[in-house]
Amino acid sequence: MANQHTATPVPARELLMQMYHEQGLSQKEVGEALGVSQKVVFAWLKKLEIPARVAAKRNQRGEANHMWKAGDASYTAFHHRVESLRGKPMRCEVCGTEDESANYDWANLTGNYQDPQDYKRMCRSCHRQFDYAKDATPCE
Repeated sequence: MANQHTATPVPARELLMQMYHEQGLSQKEVGEALGVSQKVVFAWLKKLEIPARVAAKRNQRGEANHMWKAGDASYTAFHHRVESLRGKPMRCEVCGTEDESANYDWANLTGNYQDPQDYKRMCRSCHRQFDYAKDATPCE
């Protein structure tokens, strides 16, 4: 990468247009490809009167996310994943309550935390009863 005291020649307008608009690279990605900083790319775009793109959020779900851990995710991460995919539970599928003041959870049914379909909406009371019954194994 060029230092701040070295003038970097401005690349051809067509090259920047192709990288920035056609390929959809970010200014940072263009800079990395050309060995300069994002600030230099921004200055080039301004100098060459290349219009800035409308900022759009990139797909960050699942494996497209740089923090993706697949099956190595934490217990909390699995529950966040379920809520992200299936929404926040607002009713109980066990007792049927839809009280807005109640707390609702995604309760895992079989211990297969990776499967977002292995969860059921439950009010906190039903969730505790479910977990207690599941954990209560007869003594032998």
